[in-house]
Amino acid sequence: MVSKPKRGHRKPEKGLLSGERRAFTIQFPRRPQAVIVFPAPYSAAIANLGYLTIWERLNKVPGFTCDRAVWNPRSKDMPRGMESGLPLSDFPLIFISSSFELDLIRFLDMLITAGIEPEIVKRGESDPIVVAGGITPTLNPHPWEPVVDLTILGEGEDSVLEWIDIYQDWILSGKDKERLLEASSRLKYVWMPGKSEADCHQAEYSYYRKDPPCSPVVHPQGHFGDCLLIEINRGCPHGCSFCAVCGAFPARFADTEAILQKIDDAKSLNSTKIGLVGAAAGDHPHLKEIVRQIIASGKEITISSLRIERTDSELLHLLASGGFRTVTVAPEVADEELRRKIGKRASDDDLVQLAKDSAQAGLYKMRAYMLIGLPDPEPLEKVVAFVKMLRREAPTSLKLDFSFSSFIPKPRSVWQDAVFASTKELNQTKRYLRSHLARIPGVSVKMESTRTERLSAVLSRGDCHVGEALIRSQRSSRPLEQELKAAGIEPERYLVP
Repeated sequence: MVSKPKRGHRKPEKGLLSGERRAFTIQFPRRPQAVIVFPAPYSAAIANLGYLTIWERLNKVPGFTCDRAVWNPRSKDMPRGMESGLPLSDFPLIFISSSFELDLIRFLDMLITAGIEPEIVKRGESDPIVVAGGITPTLNPHPWEPVVDLTILGEGEDSVLEWIDIYQDWILSGKDKERLLEASSRLKYVWMPGKSEADCHQAEYSYYRKDPPCSPVVHPQGHFGDCLLIEINRGCPHGCSFCAVCGAFPARFADTEAILQKIDDAKSLNSTKIGLVGAAAGDHPHLKEIVRQIIASGKEITISSLRIERTDSELLHLLASGGFRTVTVAPEVADEELRRKIGKRASDDDLVQLAKDSAQAGLYKMRAYMLIGLPDPEPLEKVVAFVKMLRREAPTSLKLDFSFSSFIPKPRSVWQDAVFASTKELNQTKRYLRSHLARIPGVSVKMESTRTERLSAVLSRGDCHVGEALIRSQRSSRPLEQELKAAGIEPERYLVP
């Protein structure tokens, strides 16, 4: 049983809300019709463009209002609507926006803390309807199956509005939950238990090029600071073997005129910085023009990442003039041949030249993302030699920050059926790299927890049994793998297909 929280209002999050600047005005009623949840702290939520875009669009539906709720797993305070102060259990409709596999764990924590039954089969007619969306359930909705009533697959800008029409009609017709699910199942992009995957097709936002998402609200406490975010690219044209983004969304770039118009329209937010985001933002064909216009407006600028072989000295100097100080790239591997094989076209010479140009432009740090535990492993000595080579060739004024992550097989990627490396292998690799890289001057090394990566890998290719075991795990505080084994399921089936 899940204990119910005390009902009723609490004061809204006035401290945070008073620091926000919004692009639209909304008068929230005492009881909004829905809440959209982001299972992470406020600083991350206010910097997540997908979450904010859906929240904004829901609040532009006539006669409909949607609150927001965030989650701090360290404090585990009662999750409440930020605008209304209502506990999560008081909302008849809950949306969950997910970007990472571990979001499901945090969302279960939120439901349990809020006194909401996490298992769909145990929820009644009076309990909230729960709807999932975002890239995580789009890639694999099955672990979410025991928790949510339905999943909206793909891009949500238009699809969530079409579904809301169905929901509002259902409200007027008497609130028979089975009728809502039956009507929802007719939408091609809605997935729910019992519906054939062959009958599902993810939604696509057809107006993306002319109407790219842009922050509807900014706050100085955001992850990127006082920053207006705009998505200049969606999907990725490069098809790297390890990446799910290429298979999840069609690759396209927002029109330059639309990007600049969006930024101009958001002048009332008075943000000090403009953030250009997208999986292939550095590939935008008119990136320099966009950056020039932003700099000319007197704003600082940041960009999510740059393509090594496409970034030249001119672009770096432009970015630096807008306060840009850290260049982020993803060589992924040390060996040039392997790099090309997985879809990365940059050579070592390209990377060295980028480091030199970055230092000359006044940047002080290069952040490089690397993968370990790949299906085609490379000798660790070569990785160490690669780091030392780059440190030797790069100007000493440029700090090098290497972030090593374990390869996690993702649905819809080329390597979706690959093996996830063993805990022993990954830990040995990390110990070797730490011991050989730790003392190189001007080099910092970061690594994720192998335990956390393994958990993400199980969820990445998990099925409904993983979702059921995860609910038991969150209730019992026992590890997920222990709960799977107790149910007669070997966790390795999700790690070594």
